[in-house]
Amino acid sequence: MRVLLTGGTGFIGSRLKTRLASAGHEVQVVSRDASGDVTWAPDAIREAVRVHDAVIHLAGESLFARRWSAHQKNRLRASRIDTTRLLAEAVADTKPRVFITASAIGYYGTSTDRRFVAGDGPGDDFLARLCVDWEAARQPAIDAGVRTATVRIGVVQGPGGGALQKMLLPFRLGLGGPVGHGRQWVSWIHLEDLLAMLAWLLENEHTHAEYNGTAPNPVSNRELSNTLGRVLRRPAIVPLPGFVLRIVLGEVANLVRDGQHVTPGRALAQGFSFRFSEIEPALRDVLDAR
Repeated sequence: MRVLLTGGTGFIGSRLKTRLASAGHEVQVVSRDASGDVTWAPDAIREAVRVHDAVIHLAGESLFARRWSAHQKNRLRASRIDTTRLLAEAVADTKPRVFITASAIGYYGTSTDRRFVAGDGPGDDFLARLCVDWEAARQPAIDAGVRTATVRIGVVQGPGGGALQKMLLPFRLGLGGPVGHGRQWVSWIHLEDLLAMLAWLLENEHTHAEYNGTAPNPVSNRELSNTLGRVLRRPAIVPLPGFVLRIVLGEVANLVRDGQHVTPGRALAQGFSFRFSEIEPALRDVLDAR
């Protein structure tokens, strides 16, 4: 297929581009700089969508790039909602075979005791409301009858980026440990499984609606910390108080401090198979890849 990909120079998108190309798909990247094949100008987007069979939309300002000031919240919203709406309207006009978008498990809000699956309702914090509006921006494509699938992505574990990259230095120095009480859930996914899920959605015509991009077995923050320490052969006993994280990160600290238990039941029921279901083999694979 001819695939139009946004976010194709990022941590996930750059690797997805390579994977799709190796599978025989022709991939063009939308970018705001010269590294891309297509610009974000509305006319360029409409023309590009018209000549492609599929659109995969992964672009968006990093949630962890800056503290969530009012200005930064507007940037987060614009980078997701405005771009999704632009693409969805172009998709509705030209009707490619499939429209795949990213979202986040932040859709469900945070909880230490609830268990979330696709089909559950949204939370009511900033990120949950952002995800609701982000996903609503797909509606023109859905109304036009274009197959539309969305992956609510969890904590991605992969070499060279993502959450693990931020954790490695203190753990290598023997200064790692759980955040706060450590009981909060971490719903993670190995990068290779996320890429495989995106390719599966692209190639399987029976897939549509929302899927949780998380491994089948979430872990507590304490278990994640202990496992990473064991894999690195370093102690993982230095806790990071939640209030310190709040001082450093501001409101975004709530995602790490509170957590959420999210599982991929819909993907499993429809035949998707995970290579990494347990955290220790996933971390060992990622660190070997480094």
